[in-house]
Formats: sequence, C-alpha cells, structure tokens
Amino acid sequence: MSKVHEKRRLRAVLPVGVALTALAASGCAAQVSGGVSGHASVVRITAADQGIALGAGQVGTRASVPWRLVGPSWTLAEYAASTAPEVTPRKTGPTTLYLIDPAGGRYRMYRWAAPKPNQALPYLVDWSGDKTRALIQLFVPNSNWLMMEQITLASGKISPFRLPSQANVIGYTKPNGLNVLATLGFSNTKIVRYNLRGQLQAVLARGSNLYGVQSPDGITLAVSDSNGLLLVSNAGGLIRRLPVPANAAAGNGCYPERWWNARTILAGCFARGSSASRLWLIPAGGHKPTALTPQRNGHGVDPAGDIGAWQLPSGLYLQAVGGCSALFIVKQARDGSVSVVNIPGTTGGNNRILAALRSRLLVRAETGCPGSDSLLWFNPVSHAVQMLLRAPSNIAGVLSAVPYGRLGQQN
Repeated sequence: MSKVHEKRRLRAVLPVGVALTALAASGCAAQVSGGVSGHASVVRITAADQGIALGAGQVGTRASVPWRLVGPSWTLAEYAASTAPEVTPRKTGPTTLYLIDPAGGRYRMYRWAAPKPNQALPYLVDWSGDKTRALIQLFVPNSNWLMMEQITLASGKISPFRLPSQANVIGYTKPNGLNVLATLGFSNTKIVRYNLRGQLQAVLARGSNLYGVQSPDGITLAVSDSNGLLLVSNAGGLIRRLPVPANAAAGNGCYPERWWNARTILAGCFARGSSASRLWLIPAGGHKPTALTPQRNGHGVDPAGDIGAWQLPSGLYLQAVGGCSALFIVKQARDGSVSVVNIPGTTGGNNRILAALRSRLLVRAETGCPGSDSLLWFNPVSHAVQMLLRAPSNIAGVLSAVPYGRLGQQN
C-alpha cells in the first residue's frame, strides 16, 4: 500500500486524557440514565489524576479518557436504550457510544437522541487503528445513498460523507484507518476503496459474491472466490490464487473469516454437496492449507459447521451456527468433537464471540429474550463473567462492539 493510501503515522497525536478521581475522594456522584442496568456513578475530574482509568461501574466523559493507556482489553461499544426489535409496541431511547476500559469503566463518547418512529438506529461499523475515530453507518429509507459519519472521539466532531446505496462497508483500512473498504453490488461484486469524503479511489477486485478481510498491516486482502481464495493487493491487483482443499474448489469455494496471524488466513470452506462450513488455515504465501475443524456433515452439536475460531490456553473455541441463524459457542477437543460452552446469565441462543485475549473471550451475549444483548468478558475455565454493558429485559442493548486492534474479531 502506498503512503498516499495509508500513512504509517498520523501527524497529530491525541493529548493524554485527564483521568477521574474515585467517587469517595471526590464526594460527587450522579445517577446515569440511558437504559444501562445498575447504578453507575459519575466521578469528578481533576487534572492531578492524569493517566488513571475508571473502575468497574464508573462512568466518565470523553475528556477523561487516559488515551495513552488505551490498547488491548479496551472496547468501543454502541448501546441502544430502545426496545429490542421484536418487542411491540416499540419504545425508543437514546443510543450511546461508549469506550470501555479493562476494569469495566465506561466513557461516554457520543450520544444520539431517541429515534423517530420507523427510524433505524445508527450502527457502529469500525474503530480506526490509530484509536482516534469511530465509523458509523446510518440507514436512510428509500435513499440512493448510504449515509456515513466519522466521529472524532476526543472532540465528538462529526464528519459526514455518503456512499452508494449498494455499498456494504467492511471497515476502515488498516493500520491507521485513513480510508474505507467496501463491497459494491450484489451478484456481480467489486471490492473498492473510498477516501473519508466518499470518493472512489480504487477497485481492488471484481467477481461474484466477493468479500475481503485485510491483513494486519493492511497491505493485502484475502478475498472470497467461487473457486477458492484470492490474495489481493490493497493498491489494486491480484497477487496470487491461494491453494484450497480440492473438494472446496469444486464446491462452493471459501469464505475468509479473518487473519489468524500475520501470515495465515482463517477461512470457512464448503465441500461439494455440503452446506456445513469447515474451517481451514490457509497460508498467504501459497503453501498447503491445514484443516482446523473436521467436516461436520450434519452431525454433532454444531451440524451446520463453524464460522469462527479463537485459540486460548485452555483450548480451541468455535463459533457455531444453530437453527434460525442462532450463534453459540463450542469447544473442540483434540479428536475434533465439540461440546457446547454455556455462559452464566445468558440465554445461550445468540452468543457472538468478538475477540480473544489471554484466557478470556469477549462476547456480545443475549441476556434477555427477545433480543436483549449485553457485552461481557468470559473465562471458559473458571466460568467467571465480567459484565461490561448489561441490557435490561426487552431493551436492545449492545448493537455493536469493536475491541481495540480487533484481537481476532471477525470483520
């Protein structure tokens, strides 16, 4: 990728945020509204406490973010205080963008007013790799355009731009997020790059039902193809066609889930005559792929196969798909068999893994029926749950969450 497309460093660096004192020390507290369950306290800011993150249950503003501490274990999350889509009659509330620290402290970065009737909620698409901006998608009915907003987190400044209505935004370009990647079209698809004013910069790939995931350095993309998988340059052009299992090349091809590491792609491949996804590790250098999961073929607790994988010291954890596209978590044993992993306090009907870090999984979990999602860290060995954002019953709750650096998150 050229320096024009993705600079390695930004000229401007955000100032270190002013930290918050503890509630007891400040002697000042207030209840926080907005639909998040529990009583969170807002604590007074003092310049003497620079570089200190909030504790669990504390809520601050964007001015109190200790930016130099932001890194792994931090998450940007969007929380809607409106009722879940399945609930009628609909009740609306504000939607808030939070930055969440490792201890569970929440920083309010931006808030949208309650939506009008039949108005869709804003959707958090991505967090820039330089940790300074959020990318938001706004759904406008009967429009020829897809409306986008970029929020500068330190100031709350909004920079709007628009994309064609057929665009499906993948996210910011890596490593710093100076452009946007999207697919364009439906059956005949292009993978394209736009600048942050919505101007088309390049067509990176053309084909049928294409989708791409970026390498950690942003230089290349792994792109789906009806016959397998392609490695494409972010400057444009095919680098190589990657070897995939023979039965996948003769079937429905492979779909890139994410980059397993800097040199290997995690992909779901479909064998001829099978609708169950099998996970493979495919080297970007063109070497022979390695199977990560066995072919399920309609058997076991995840008969439809698996669409994601995360390795922890305690084992390999998979994202499985159930009936009605419900998502749940399974652990794969050495012989390839799997067992369901239940998270205390959740319904188990829609638990989506977002990231893995050290011994824990970051999960957007359904904690109430219908459709009330919360955000939590989960240790599958101790079964300990650290709740970050809890949605009350019937409230939509967490719409989207992006961990810093994605940490193995699916794009």
